[in-house]
Amino acid sequence: MTRYCGRDFTPKEFKQIRSLIKQNPEFNRKRLSKEVCRTLQWLKPDGKLKDMSCRVAMLRMHKDGLIALPPSHPCQSAPKKD
Repeated sequence: MTRYCGRDFTPKEFKQIRSLIKQNPEFNRKRLSKEVCRTLQWLKPDGKLKDMSCRVAMLRMHKDGLIALPPSHPCQSAPKKD
């Protein structure tokens, strides 16, 4: 097992994450993290998804070469009003 953001991930879970990424090439990183949380039942005590922890964990997994995330997209700010 490998620990990221306070959670131990099994080889099977890494495989599930890679499969989710491969099967959904249109998903951005935010959408992927939500789906990973749902798939792995990674929830806060109040039952909400641990989305931010998952995003950080997946970025670290990506940097460690365990998964390949899609490219990040810079946030687009709202157009300025004249």
